[in-house]
Amino acid sequence: MNKLRLIFVHGISDMIIKNDYTSDLVGLLLQELEQQGIIPARATSDQIEQFITFERVNYSEIGQAEEDKVLAAYFQERNKLYNLFDKALEGLGFDALRRFLVSSVSDVLIYESELWRERIRSTLLEKIQPYIKTGDAVTVIGHSLGSVVAFDTLYYNSRHNPSWLDANFKVTNLFTMGSPIALFSLEMDDVTGEQKPRYFPKDATPANMNPANTNPDLQPVQNEGVWYNFLDAQDLIGYPLEVLFKNKFRLEDILIQTGTQPIKAHTDYWINHEVAHRIAERLKADYKRINP
Repeated sequence: MNKLRLIFVHGISDMIIKNDYTSDLVGLLLQELEQQGIIPARATSDQIEQFITFERVNYSEIGQAEEDKVLAAYFQERNKLYNLFDKALEGLGFDALRRFLVSSVSDVLIYESELWRERIRSTLLEKIQPYIKTGDAVTVIGHSLGSVVAFDTLYYNSRHNPSWLDANFKVTNLFTMGSPIALFSLEMDDVTGEQKPRYFPKDATPANMNPANTNPDLQPVQNEGVWYNFLDAQDLIGYPLEVLFKNKFRLEDILIQTGTQPIKAHTDYWINHEVAHRIAERLKADYKRINP
């Protein structure tokens, strides 16, 4: 019996090291799959693993020491910044916001380093590799910066990784949540100053296709699968992608409500029932397809 394989990729957070960032969403997905008849009612962990497995990418330690130094220096000097208004500003959440901004900027800068970018992508690649010849349905769920890591890894390896090409492998689904992929498409070349062909490749022909083919398959997922991009209007980091990638990638923007406060709106995809329901519907279809 073929299985559903879910792989999660976290975004920006200084709490990832100590916590399971997927537990809420996993719980919601299991409830949905039980209601849909994929998983037996009150199934044990061993029984659940006969149908679906959950794996978590964790690259949070990369650059964490450097980020901690910046934050420590800030808190040591914060009274110089706020002085008499310190308590009032702290009550308004300035410290929490600054911590979030430092974490966000540092993680992005680390990912933009070629050395660390490849190290981060490899953490996801290692999770996927055991399943490329199994017939299992592999789904990747990426949040925030993790959505960029997920897409970059799937897009590149589906066109250039020899083991993937030999097995004619692509993941089944990609679900992005609160994704800044649109912003990363603005990356410019260090020498020419032109937009890099990161998402709009000039050499668009995959390694396993005839160069004469004028309509190469650039999709990061299988034809049977989907790419859903979940976003909330109040999430200032999540951007729509359908129009930006029109005629390039098959994907659907799905607007949901996660919260009215920007940071909460960006983080609460992990506990959102509509996100879980939409993903579970696709997983049910996948399970029936791989186990006819």
